[in-house]
Amino acid sequence: MDKLASQIIVDIIQNQMALPATDVWVDELNYIIPTGEDIKVSVGMSDATVMSSGDSELEFRDPDTYEIQQVQMRENIQIEIFARSASALLRRWEVVAALNSIYSEQQQEFYGFKIFSIPNSFINTSVAEGGSQLARFTLSFACFVWYRKERLLTTGGKQYYDTFKTRVDDEKTIGTPTGLIEFTIDENTEL
Repeated sequence: MDKLASQIIVDIIQNQMALPATDVWVDELNYIIPTGEDIKVSVGMSDATVMSSGDSELEFRDPDTYEIQQVQMRENIQIEIFARSASALLRRWEVVAALNSIYSEQQQEFYGFKIFSIPNSFINTSVAEGGSQLARFTLSFACFVWYRKERLLTTGGKQYYDTFKTRVDDEKTIGTPTGLIEFTIDENTEL
């Protein structure tokens, strides 16, 4: 995935709820919450569980060789919906609808991840704000995400395992710049 699940979810909510970009954001430190009474939405990952992480694989694409690294995770996403008006109370259900929309399905297919359709919880957390008269709701749900990274190992047809540098040490040469025996084997070395 080129983006985090929380970044894609921000786009989905903004698109489906027709909210300005300043009113929906990825949860981060030091974000200054915009003023006003309109609904605001913060999205962030609360925790994750690694589901799969296998050994790296080699992929040969003539004439280059790539290392492929992959991790699959279950990320729990937490969404905070709040407003200083009734809009958070009246529109909170739209977040769930946005996550189950056709646009959401298209984004999930494009980025190769899955939003679980039923939230783990949807809690009224307004009491945490004390007397500030802020209506606040917290929604959490799971996403199945797949991260994949390719790294170029060799280029131009040279094989990854074509060159070996070897050094042999004994108690006198270990830790010195020169070993007892040193040699390199590459594609030009005759064995």
